[in-house]
Amino acid sequence: MAQTFGLMTFKTTHEAISIKELLKQYPDYTSSIISTPGSISAGCGMSVRFNYQKKAEILDLLTKKGLQYQAIYKGNRVGVKSTYQIDQ
Repeated sequence: MAQTFGLMTFKTTHEAISIKELLKQYPDYTSSIISTPGSISAGCGMSVRFNYQKKAEILDLLTKKGLQYQAIYKGNRVGVKSTYQIDQ
């Protein structure tokens, strides 16, 4: 069974940690910090994985708080293999 998730990349580690700390305050926005997959080019080696179904709400929150990210990917995991497609 495929699992869909969002992956947010950053230019700096500070951005990644700031967004993770913000999302931690909202129980509906489950998220975790992971190493940026090797198949994705990013300025920082950390990414935030989040519930893709909540993407619009999360992006609205980040805009209101003035927080930035580098890119958003839609991830799909089947078994042990994950694939990523740039989303924004």
